Amino acid sequence: MKTIALTLLAAALGIAQSQSNTSGQSNTSAPAAAPKAPPKAVSAQKKKPAQPTAQEKAAQQSQTQTIPAGATQVEPNLYRFTDSSGKTWNYRQTPFGISKWEETSTPAAQPTPQPAQVKSDPVVVTDLGDSYRFEKKTPFGTSTWVRKKSDLTDEEKVLTANPAGNQ
Repeated sequence: MKTIALTLLAAALGIAQSQSNTSGQSNTSAPAAAPKAPPKAVSAQKKKPAQPTAQEKAAQQSQTQTIPAGATQVEPNLYRFTDSSGKTWNYRQTPFGISKWEETSTPAAQPTPQPAQVKSDPVVVTDLGDSYRFEKKTPFGTSTWVRKKSDLTDEEKVLTANPAGNQ
């Protein structure tokens, strides 16, 4: 019901506006021999072309930017390319276009993941025969868990193998 009322109101306003434009033109005292250009055409000719905003520039760049032919695929939707000046660029295919950025470090200089290390928080490990009981102090109190020897995680294996970690 509200939709119908709003539609009728918008139609009435549109009709009233078009009637006021036609009635305003008939009351002019200018001779009919001199036609005037519509004001919209004059304003469009005098307007300077608008400068594109940063978002529009980014949209244009992403539409025109493509992944170079010699790029190697590193991961799905991630490509690496070295240009003629020796700079390495990464290209990622996103739902919004292609993203390009310069690689700051070489892949050889990236740190490799380290094996599980014992954290600085002391963990008390108690051997129960076929399982271990671990006790660790946390800010919310003591955390205790029991794990079978066959089901130990890598971190728990390091804790049981390190006699210094057992207290």
